[in-house]
Amino acid sequence: MKKIIYLLIVAFSMTVVSCEDFLNTQSPSELTPEVTYSSVVYTENALLGVYAKLILDKTYGARFPLNYATNSDVEIVGADATSYKEAKNRGLSNYMGTPSNSSLDCWQESYALIERANLCIEGIEGSPILQGTDKEKIATMLAFKGEALTLRAMVYFDLLRNFGDIPFKTEATKLDGSNIYLAATDRDEIMDTLLVNLQEAEQNVPWVGTGNYASTERVTKGFVKGLIARIALQRGGYSIRNKPGYPTERGSDWQKYYELANKECKEIQENGTHKLNPSYKNVFEKLNKLELDQTYYEDMFEVAHGLSSSGEMGYSIGVRFYTNTKYGFQNNSNVVCTTAMYFYSFDQEDLRRDATVAYNVYSNGTGDLKEIMITNPFGFNFAKWDQRMMGSEFLSQNKQATNKAGYGINWVIMRYSDVLLMLAETENALNGGPTDIARAALKQVRARAFSSEDKAIKVDAYVDNLSGEEDFFNAIVNERAWEFGGEAIRKYDLIRWNLLMSKIQDSRDQFSRMIYKQGEYSFMPATLYFKYDVAGENLVKSDINFYDGTVDKTSDLTYQSITWFGGMKASDVTKYTEIATVFSSGLKKEINGVADNRHLYPLSTTTISDSNDKLKNSYGW
Repeated sequence: MKKIIYLLIVAFSMTVVSCEDFLNTQSPSELTPEVTYSSVVYTENALLGVYAKLILDKTYGARFPLNYATNSDVEIVGADATSYKEAKNRGLSNYMGTPSNSSLDCWQESYALIERANLCIEGIEGSPILQGTDKEKIATMLAFKGEALTLRAMVYFDLLRNFGDIPFKTEATKLDGSNIYLAATDRDEIMDTLLVNLQEAEQNVPWVGTGNYASTERVTKGFVKGLIARIALQRGGYSIRNKPGYPTERGSDWQKYYELANKECKEIQENGTHKLNPSYKNVFEKLNKLELDQTYYEDMFEVAHGLSSSGEMGYSIGVRFYTNTKYGFQNNSNVVCTTAMYFYSFDQEDLRRDATVAYNVYSNGTGDLKEIMITNPFGFNFAKWDQRMMGSEFLSQNKQATNKAGYGINWVIMRYSDVLLMLAETENALNGGPTDIARAALKQVRARAFSSEDKAIKVDAYVDNLSGEEDFFNAIVNERAWEFGGEAIRKYDLIRWNLLMSKIQDSRDQFSRMIYKQGEYSFMPATLYFKYDVAGENLVKSDINFYDGTVDKTSDLTYQSITWFGGMKASDVTKYTEIATVFSSGLKKEINGVADNRHLYPLSTTTISDSNDKLKNSYGW
C-alpha cells in the first residue's frame, strides 16, 4: 500500500517544485485563526504542517535518527584516528563536539515544528467546534490536538535527550514577543509536563485502523502510549546533571515512572492492535519497498518520507553500494556503521544477525557487479536497509542520479517489540526479579529470532534459566541490542541505564580479545573462506563459517579467501587499535577535562547568540 500521510502532505502543499518547497505546507496564517480552526479540513491542513517538518534532514530525515544516535556499542560513525574529532558528525559521535560544529543545526527547525504544534493546539482549544453539538467533529478535533501534543512531545524529548536542559515553550509566540527568549528548563520538569500532555492525548487519539487513521504514518493511540513509556523510563533513568562536577544521577521517584511505563505497555499488549510480524526480516523488506504494514502494525509510528524527496535511510545507513552499472549511484559513506564485535555478539543461530549486520559491500572502486567482504572490523554496515529490496521506480531514479536523492524509506520511531521489552524490563525492576509476564514478553521477542528447531533451547530454556533481577536485566540489555541495531535506540538505552561508558569500553576490550584470539574469541579464524553463487554476484552466506578457525578450503578452487580478524597483520593491528582507543573518547574526563559520561551535545554558537543572553553552554563546553 502506498504512503498515506506523505501523499496528504503533498496534496496540501503549495508546490512540489523542490524538497524545500513542498515542505512549506500551506500555512494557516494565510487564513485567520478563527477561520482555520472553525473548519475540520483547515485544521487538518494546519496539523499536516507539523508533520511536514518531521521529514527535514535537520529533524527526522537525518539528524535525530542518524547523526545524533551514535556512538554506542552497536552504532558507530565511520572514523579514523585523524577524523574522529572533526567538526562534523564524526566529532559529535565521538563526543568531541564543539559549539561551532556544523552538525548542530537541528535547533531552529525543531523549534519551528514546536511552534506549529503550539499554534495548532491553541487553535483547536479555541475552536467553536468544541463548543458545538456535533460529537463527530468534536472527537476529530480532539484527536488532531492529541496528534499535535504527541508530535511536540516527541521533538522535545529528542532535544532534551541530546542537549539536556532546554527552553520549554508550550504556547504560541505572542505578538509582543514576551515569550520569544526563554532560559533553559530542567529536563525532568519538561518530561513531567510531556507525560501529562501525552496522557491527555491518549484519551482522544484512536487506535490505528480506526476511521481515517489507516496507517502508522500518523500518530495513533498505541504510539502515544509507547512514547509515554519511553519518556517515563528516561525520566526514571540516569543522565549527566548540570550541577558542580557534572555527576551522572538517576531521576527522582524512578519507581513511579516505571509503574507508568509498565501500565502503558500492558494496555498496548492487552488491546492487541499491534503485533509482531512473524518475520523479522520482512519488517524491513516492507520498509525498503515503501510499503505500509496494515496487517500487524508492528511499526507503531513512521516518519513518512517520499521517494526522490526526503529520507536518508538506505543512503546514510544500510548496505554500502559503490557506483555501478546495475544499481547506479553509490550510497552510505560510513555515516552509520557497526562493528565485527556486534556481529559476533549474536547467537550463531539468531536469524536477526544477517538481517541486521552487513559484512559485505556491493561493488568497489572499479565497479565490479558483486558483493565483496568487509575486512575493517569498524566498517560493518546495517543490512536492514538495502537498495536491492527497493522497487523499479527507485532503481530508475538511482541509475540516473549523480548525487544523493531522497530514498523515501520511512523512519520508524517505535516498534511493538520495544513495547514488549519495556514491559519485561519494568516487570523485572518493579518486582525485584522476572515475573511470568516479563518472561513471556521476552520469549515473544526471541521466538521469531530462531527456527522452530532451536526454540526449545534458545528461547524457552534460555529465558527460564535467567535467575534473579540482575541476570534478567542483563538479558534485556542484550536483547535490546540484538533487536534494535541501527534503529537509534541503543545509545539512549545505555544512557538511561548508566551503561554508556562501560559498554563502549567493553567493545574496546572485545576488539582486543578478538584480534588476539583470547577468551570468547579463541575460535577466531585467521582466514575466512567464501564462494559466490552461480552468477558470481552474491556471496553464499550460509556457507561461510565465521566460527571455526580450523577450516581450510585452500584446495577447493570454488572458494576464495581473505585474511580475517584472527590473522590480522601487525600494521592493521596498530591502525585499528588506534581507532578503538579514540572511539567515543570524548566521554572520558581524562580527554574532555571536565567529567566522565559527557554525552550531551553543546548548544551551537548560533543558538546562544540568538538567545538574547538567556542561554549558555554548560558541562565545560
